[in-house]
Amino acid sequence: MAKSHKAYAFDWWSFEIDLRPLPEAGLIANDPAELEALIDDTRQAFTDPSEGEPLSVGWQSALENRDVHEYGDYALTRFCDVNDDSGIQEAWAEVSERLPTAAANTLLGFLIGPPERLFDPGRYGSYFQTPDRARDSLEILEPLSVPESVRFDELLERCVVQRRGVYVTF
Repeated sequence: MAKSHKAYAFDWWSFEIDLRPLPEAGLIANDPAELEALIDDTRQAFTDPSEGEPLSVGWQSALENRDVHEYGDYALTRFCDVNDDSGIQEAWAEVSERLPTAAANTLLGFLIGPPERLFDPGRYGSYFQTPDRARDSLEILEPLSVPESVRFDELLERCVVQRRGVYVTF
């Protein structure tokens, strides 16, 4: 099964202040308790990362691993709309291979977390771009006119105008 590249406009600044320290600390301690408490205390601010529906009272019954990555997947929904995917989908691998390295890197971003335990809520790779990085990505990717990346290019354009980051996952 091919990996599906999903990309979302992302409120980088709020994430940086309100959430980023929690999964990083949770990964170091191997303890998702702070993320779990945050989601439980403010459940209305989050959605199901697969369906985009508001979390119900029994939202935790759908969890399988109950680790930092899984709780983080739910926590990230506060900073993006999972129903507004502008990724390249299954064409990602083929497109990435034919692009120059700098352009292929614009399709992803950077990883976060301690080097020995990177934050991977998507389980197949989770990447972030700050608003400045999104602007740089657009400047590299847009002139190449890659047909498969039109929606991703449009996402980058929106993020530049709105000063938002990008969240990419598989």
